[in-house]
Amino acid sequence: MEKKAVSLNYKWINFLLLIFLLIVQPLQAEEVTTDNYILEAEQIIFKQEQNLVFFQGDPSFKTTNITVFADKMKVDTANKIVTAEANVIISSDKNDLYGEKLIYNYETEQGELYGVKGTVGELHLTGEKLNILSVSPLTGEIESATFTPCSRKSPHYYYWSKQVKINADNTLDIYHIVPHIKKIPIFYLPYYSVTYDPSDEEHPFKDSSPIPKIGYNNDRGVTVDFNYPYRLTDSNYGNLHYITEGTDEERYETRTFTNYQRLTETLTLKNRYYYLYNYDIDDEELDDEDEEYYTSLVYRKNRLRLEAGFGRDLMEEEKKSRQFIAGGYSLKNGLAMSFRQEFHEQQKMKESYSLSFNKYPIRWNLRYRDGYDYNYYSYLTVSLPAWYGLRTTLASGRVENYGVELNKNRLNLNYRYHLPLPAGFSYHLNYNYRLDDYMSGYNSNYYYTQINTGLRYRKKLNEKLTLNSALFYQRNHAWGISPLADDREDEDHYWKPALSLNIKRPLPNSSISLETDAKYDIDLEDWDEINLRVRQNEDCYSLYIGYDLVDNAFSFGIEI
Repeated sequence: MEKKAVSLNYKWINFLLLIFLLIVQPLQAEEVTTDNYILEAEQIIFKQEQNLVFFQGDPSFKTTNITVFADKMKVDTANKIVTAEANVIISSDKNDLYGEKLIYNYETEQGELYGVKGTVGELHLTGEKLNILSVSPLTGEIESATFTPCSRKSPHYYYWSKQVKINADNTLDIYHIVPHIKKIPIFYLPYYSVTYDPSDEEHPFKDSSPIPKIGYNNDRGVTVDFNYPYRLTDSNYGNLHYITEGTDEERYETRTFTNYQRLTETLTLKNRYYYLYNYDIDDEELDDEDEEYYTSLVYRKNRLRLEAGFGRDLMEEEKKSRQFIAGGYSLKNGLAMSFRQEFHEQQKMKESYSLSFNKYPIRWNLRYRDGYDYNYYSYLTVSLPAWYGLRTTLASGRVENYGVELNKNRLNLNYRYHLPLPAGFSYHLNYNYRLDDYMSGYNSNYYYTQINTGLRYRKKLNEKLTLNSALFYQRNHAWGISPLADDREDEDHYWKPALSLNIKRPLPNSSISLETDAKYDIDLEDWDEINLRVRQNEDCYSLYIGYDLVDNAFSFGIEI
């Protein structure tokens, strides 16, 4: 005869599933014998013959890493499966995921969440199903996923993808991605990769948009910034990065192509192409142009990294081939070591070595470098703990720059201060002092100070209008004698006023800003810049158009 289900009506009954039905099986996974799973509900119904436990009335299932809430919940103690239905919430320290139904094996930490909705960082995502592969660390796969930084019900733009893989190394692999603007598909990418930093609460995703950043100004012309992390197979991946500003010879342009082919768990083949063209508009001359290609083998195991390869400097007429070897090792206590050597026809061209400690209270770096524009023949830098906002850095050693070699000591002081004042005002100060002491017969000092200080004012005029203004004084001043060309600094002396009026629009996170800012050169007694801008701020993008009254130059751009 079938046993009758027993109903126990206690208010907020807590119990350890580890203790409950201990004679059936212990609840925790064999590998983690200290974890307890806690269930909480208003009403608990036991069906011992079927090894089922039903929970009703605000049920919750808690583990070390997550807590599950739902309207209905049951536990299959024989198969170690929790099933939650209706208004399912998977909550963690950083983010919450919502769904219609969850089936979760608490021993293997695997399961499925159907009808996925949630927010991760600044991205809002939905999906048909989330396959949970592990909870600690979180790994999984989302099928037919849609994600967008827009917070409104009808987003301005969104991305649809066939599959999203959540990896243990805080990366997302996104396959077959199609960006949409107002439900209109724009283009197709077979793959895109996003890096997630859970410690960065404001912007946890890096390179989260496959849409290029586009702008325009009269000096440079059209500007484009496009970054594309790609993956061809599970073992072949890389990155494309392209930036261009201006046209023809008067432009700034970089092109970087990197490809990795993983050969084994520890060995990877790396190919890298890099191009730089930098025309200085102010000086009206070509400042720098580089082009190089390298192929190398990279060995990684635990905290050890070794790399060896060869390449060519494609800008040189003879296109000399070069070989290099590099590596690094880090310890858990904060100590790290690295080196790099470059050769041409068995002759050493460049070498650098570094030994550093990067944990508080005192950080230091000891380096040796030769074959570069600025060389260090043993140079020690020590960063002291901050004291009432004052940061102190000391450095000493032997250096060489463009043929001038000497012993050098450096003192650097940096101070930041912020003081709220009554009636919407605030005071700000950023001050930097640098002293370079040159020896070895030069016996000279070089001083450089930077001060940026001023007042900000913020006033909410009514529910829609907010007024912001600022007036800052900036001076970069250098004096003394520096035998080293790269130690010398430019001088600036400005007043910098700014004024803006923010007009709130009816839609959430939407406003229009009327902005103006300027730079007045105190020494020349003339305006260096007077900018006017109209900016439209939305929940997931910003559009602006501007005009510089001094240079008679237009500019516009879209920030996503």
